[in-house]
Amino acid sequence: MKSKIQYITRYGVWMLIGLFTFLLLMPRSAELNTLLLILLIEFTAIGLSGLAAYVYTRVDFTREYTRHELGLIFLGVHICAGLTMTGVYFTQFMV
Repeated sequence: MKSKIQYITRYGVWMLIGLFTFLLLMPRSAELNTLLLILLIEFTAIGLSGLAAYVYTRVDFTREYTRHELGLIFLGVHICAGLTMTGVYFTQFMV
């Protein structure tokens, strides 16, 4: 029971921060809007990394466990988030 409460609290805080950031995306300033969008994408990337690490450690995908897979999951998610942010940035400021 305590584990479920900790789980809900941890991810509830992430959801609230993400929701707060999303609500703040309403400003007119393009730079501030981009900064808040970066925060939203980063929180999403961290949440997705946590979810992927949870699934990867619960389901046995490999016969041998090495410590590098979790780092590669984190790195891969953040590379995808960075490419997304680069695309959004160029779309906002190059047009």
